[in-house]
Amino acid sequence: MIGKGTPEAVLYSRADCPLCYALTRTARRAARRSGLPLRILDVDRSEELRRLHGHEVPVLELPGGRIVRGRATPDEVEAAFRQAALARRTEPGSVRGSLVRFLGWLSGHLKGDR
Repeated sequence: MIGKGTPEAVLYSRADCPLCYALTRTARRAARRSGLPLRILDVDRSEELRRLHGHEVPVLELPGGRIVRGRATPDEVEAAFRQAALARRTEPGSVRGSLVRFLGWLSGHLKGDR
């Protein structure tokens, strides 16, 4: 399992699983669109992953702790990736987050001066 600080999405999946196949396709597309890296792990290749997930796949864990399981619509997956990408971009310690906050502050001040 990943932690909240992990910068990538992780999809726990297995071969010959129709739900896993569908979520893999959707997650790959959402990952490309959001700019978040996606790692796909086959739970049957590791005893620990098999013990953790058993037959409860697919499980998609995103940065920030959000989890998507089983049947998820493309809209749900896209929204989860967008939310995770936004949170990653604006986290307090990131340069990008600092820039986003500064630009928000500057925009507010410029609008107030007009």
